[in-house]
Amino acid sequence: MSEFLVTGREDLYRLKEARGLSRVVIRTGRLKYRNLVPHALKYGAWALAPGGTLLVQDEGPNSFDLMPRFVSFKLMRQWTYKLLAGEAEPVRLDIASGEIELRRTRPPTPPGWSAGVVFSGRDDELPRLRACLDSLLKQPELLPENGGEIVVSGPAGGEGCLAGYPGVGYLVHDMPPGPRVMICAKKNALIRHLKGPRVAIMHTRITFEPGALRHVPDEFEIATPRVLTAGRNGWDDYLSLGVHDAGLPGYAPRLAASSLRRVPAERYLDLYDEGPPYVDGGVFLVRKDVHARCPLNENVAWDEAEDLEWSLRALAEGFLIDLAPEARAYSAVGKLRSLPLPEAPARWVRSARSGLFAARHRIRDGAERLLGRR
Repeated sequence: MSEFLVTGREDLYRLKEARGLSRVVIRTGRLKYRNLVPHALKYGAWALAPGGTLLVQDEGPNSFDLMPRFVSFKLMRQWTYKLLAGEAEPVRLDIASGEIELRRTRPPTPPGWSAGVVFSGRDDELPRLRACLDSLLKQPELLPENGGEIVVSGPAGGEGCLAGYPGVGYLVHDMPPGPRVMICAKKNALIRHLKGPRVAIMHTRITFEPGALRHVPDEFEIATPRVLTAGRNGWDDYLSLGVHDAGLPGYAPRLAASSLRRVPAERYLDLYDEGPPYVDGGVFLVRKDVHARCPLNENVAWDEAEDLEWSLRALAEGFLIDLAPEARAYSAVGKLRSLPLPEAPARWVRSARSGLFAARHRIRDGAERLLGRR
């Protein structure tokens, strides 16, 4: 029997790549205080062969207490059954020992990709559209002979933008007049039109590195590639995966937003400790069946944090928002400021900032081990 034991962050990076296991054991002691239980449960279920079992071991206690930095076994039960609904069926619940066992039931997601590009129809956007399409044609998963497809969504009469791209489809979508850009309706229509079980949606300012989709795990729900943009001293991390706590209408933020500009991409799981995650709307990846259950909100427009609103709703529904750190994309537009320093000092500042962030996590890990959290 191939068994995989998960106790901390480092195990999750390896579990994400595992497939065909017969058993995964998750000890929640440290994971649940890092906001990483969703990753452990989803990665664990996806790593199993159909019929394989997942065992959750929690230290409890089994109480109703609701306190800061405290997760009871009652709450762990809720999280487990909600997050794995549709993925696995319950097998056993042992309240005395704090164990939950499930069996994987959902079959692997079938192969296939589609890509959709959001285009305004303006002539000055054509060079970026062509660069975007050229990059997509360098993704083998999107080529027709491999069952893939690429579709541009633009206004009526804009089909001429595809001159020289005979294999790319065009979906007419006219925006309503007015100052608000109702981008969510356009993206929803585009996703519903696409055929693949996995979908990449992007604006024309985005290009993919050749072979980027090869680095996206075959199982995910909502994810983002790592997006970079040209800075003063080379390529800087840009808007992709972020964390932000101001997602509920009427609730003011209490925490500063954070992103891969603070956390090294290879340690992206550290970012989840900072707050609820979201993916930027410039480019995102989504499973078609997940979108059908949680589409973008068509009452919210572009530049109204529509991507944040969607992500927070998806989290509440039990979906995992994740990063594919080795799948690189580039943005032709950069709204964020680079450090106003020469290359060497800027590199030192970024390294020191990342080191301090990692050190804080190591100190906290040590403190929790002393407290008895495995």
